[in-house]
Amino acid sequence: MFTGIVEATGKLIAQKDNKFVFENSFQEAFKKGESVSLSGMCATVINSNDQQFEVEIMGESRSKTIFGNINLGEAINLERAAVIGQRNSGHHVTGHIDELGEIIDRRTQDDYEIFRIGFSEDNKNLVVPKGCIAIDGISLTISDFSESRGALRCAPTQCRWFEIAIISHTLENTTLGNKKPGDKVHLEFDLFGKYVIYSAR
Repeated sequence: MFTGIVEATGKLIAQKDNKFVFENSFQEAFKKGESVSLSGMCATVINSNDQQFEVEIMGESRSKTIFGNINLGEAINLERAAVIGQRNSGHHVTGHIDELGEIIDRRTQDDYEIFRIGFSEDNKNLVVPKGCIAIDGISLTISDFSESRGALRCAPTQCRWFEIAIISHTLENTTLGNKKPGDKVHLEFDLFGKYVIYSAR
């Protein structure tokens, strides 16, 4: 379990098959078997020192995340597993990615920026006003969203959209600062919303 409060960013420094090695920005080794959030995706550390750590990412996970098409040197957001009993400044984030969203617009408004994120029709009921969402592992609040489906022939990740307002601190301390329209991002919708929808079936 994570909180969506990004602690650091780190770069991919090596990959072979399903083994990925990332820069360790925490300057201390993980214990083998510890969980880490990689831009919102939960992974298990299999090797580590104070300079780098290694995880395995299975084929199914690679096919549904950015890790199926990541480049060496590309930065990701990092968060260590939450410590039960300590403050949670974000929300409950499981590290289970629901889908890849797409940034379809980014604009400046007053002293913050607005990102418009396209997502699929399948998850429309999980987006609510002022609701929580994790984008690339960052706990954020939905500021606006589309009430209806987009164009009849819209791309799968653009039929619906929501917006988030991003302050300068988040832009400077996460990978969002370098994102642009067309980029893919990990989306994890609110866990409690999923339970409500499932129980109402």
